[in-house]
Amino acid sequence: MAFYVHAKSLMTSIAGSFWFVPLLMALAGLALGNLFVFIDALDALSGLREQSFYPRFGPEGARAVLTTIAGGMMTMASLVFSLTFVGLTQLSSQLGPRVLMMFMEDRATQLVLGAFVGVFLFALVVLGEVSELDDGFVPDLAVAATIVIATGAFGLVIYFVHHMALAIQADVIVADLGRRFARAIGRVARKAQTCDIARANRHVAEFEGFAGTPVPAPSSGYIRHIAYDRLLDILQTGGLRLVIDLRVDDYVGEAMPMAHVEGPAPDVGALAKCFTLGPRRDVLQEATYEARALIDIALRGLSPGINDPNTAVAAIDHMSGALLPLVRSEGVPRVLFTEDGRAALRRPDLGLTHYLDLIVPALLPAMRTDTLATERLIELLILFDRVSRQDDARETIAKWRKVMARDVDNHQLPQTMVDWLKEKAAE
Repeated sequence: MAFYVHAKSLMTSIAGSFWFVPLLMALAGLALGNLFVFIDALDALSGLREQSFYPRFGPEGARAVLTTIAGGMMTMASLVFSLTFVGLTQLSSQLGPRVLMMFMEDRATQLVLGAFVGVFLFALVVLGEVSELDDGFVPDLAVAATIVIATGAFGLVIYFVHHMALAIQADVIVADLGRRFARAIGRVARKAQTCDIARANRHVAEFEGFAGTPVPAPSSGYIRHIAYDRLLDILQTGGLRLVIDLRVDDYVGEAMPMAHVEGPAPDVGALAKCFTLGPRRDVLQEATYEARALIDIALRGLSPGINDPNTAVAAIDHMSGALLPLVRSEGVPRVLFTEDGRAALRRPDLGLTHYLDLIVPALLPAMRTDTLATERLIELLILFDRVSRQDDARETIAKWRKVMARDVDNHQLPQTMVDWLKEKAAE
């Protein structure tokens, strides 16, 4: 399990890096350059070289062409870097730092950058094989291939500018992040469907008043992943019971308890190894990271400095759509069972209640000057109340609707709008 977590973390880091795909394309450029030079030197092409259509450049012409192409490729690579970092700066200031990871995973930017670096190295390899003698060896076929490849690479500039103009639009970013949130919630909901929710709910009360040995964190950091299967194996082998106090994405200090275990001679060290910690929040498990990113976008849209309520409304809409599979489900089990059927592990709520408690209190103070966002959040709660099949979730929805109905009095809006919002929240 530890290998799986580290491998998934490595793949996530690679996907969000600017170096991996360009590195592969740079190596491909070196390999193709040497391949074309090798083909040019084959004696089998001697007859083909005598044909009129075969390209002939001469040493001076070949060097001039290759030098120009190599310089142009580096200029284009610099342009890609410049536009990318301008986009990163704008996104970070307007939509929040959490969207940067998504933007850095953009394959189009990585491929365009890699194409320019690859063509640059291709041209350098071919240039190095051009003889300085007037009657020396000139890899004419490789030079012609460089011209063709460079022409295609320059066409990527137009595509890249168009792509960047779309990629930095707030609506595009919010929609993409909403799809990621929906996929993450879908995984949570599908996994919950394989569990007996009613059975799990019946055993929640068994853990009330639980007092066990703390499982301390080996270091400070954010919880990135919890290996539930490994925990259940340990609990079954030792006849133990465990209550997890924190969720994925929560911060824990060194030696602070992450969970409490009850039973004979528990191995707290083995239990602690089932929690993967890191210096930052991540997308390895659950969907809290994506939810926080959409909340950040909504908060910035509602801030006086940016004042973009439509983006905030779009973020609320995408959160609403993404959470619907969880709303329609029976919930997420809080109690997990060992293979022998024993209720051995209780964890915090990871269902709809968790996400509502994350979203509503974060947005409520920021929307006291905006009617659109307040109305949309009320509509979200009304929709969830109509669709939800979970009693505890409906209690949470009713709680937040009452809170919003009372909080509307603190909104800095005309009294008629305040009265209308209060009526809507009380529907």
